[in-house]
Amino acid sequence: MVVQYTGMKTGLIAICLMLGTVVAVAATPPSSGSESPDSADLSTVKREWAETVTALKSYTAAQRDMAVARARQELDSMDRHIEQLESRTRQEWDSMNQEARETRATALRALRKQRNEVAEWYGSMKYSSADAWDSVRQGFIDSYGVLNDAFSKAWSEFENHPEETP
Repeated sequence: MVVQYTGMKTGLIAICLMLGTVVAVAATPPSSGSESPDSADLSTVKREWAETVTALKSYTAAQRDMAVARARQELDSMDRHIEQLESRTRQEWDSMNQEARETRATALRALRKQRNEVAEWYGSMKYSSADAWDSVRQGFIDSYGVLNDAFSKAWSEFENHPEETP
C-alpha cells in the first residue's frame, strides 16, 4: 500500500479496521427471510457500483470526508447483499446436493475475503495523506471492482444452481 504507518498508529488503525468491519456487520439489519438475491437484483448492484465509482473518481483529497461517506455507504450496501446470499444459502442448505453446497460456500468465502480487502482500502482512504489520496482512492475503486465481480459471480452461481435435492 502507498500509505505508510509507524508504531502505535499502525496498531490503532488495524484495530479500527477490524472493529469497523464488526460494527458494520452487527449493524446490518437481520434478513427477514423474505429477501433474496433477486430483491437485490444484479443490475441494481452493478448500477450502484458504477454510480459510486463515478462519484469517487471526482472527489479530491479536500473532499475526502464525502468520499469516505460514499464508500462506507457502498460497503454497507454490499454487506446487505452478501447477507442475503448467506441467508438464502442457510435456508436452502438441506435441499442442496454436495456440489451445490461446495460451490456456494466457495463463492461466499471469496466474497467475504474480497470484502475484507475493500475494507482495508476504505481504512486507507480515511487516513491517507493528501499526497497519497489519488493512489489510495484508485486502490479502493479497483478493489471494489473485484468485489463487485465476485458478487456477480456468486449471484450467478445462485441463479444457475436452484435448489437441488441431495
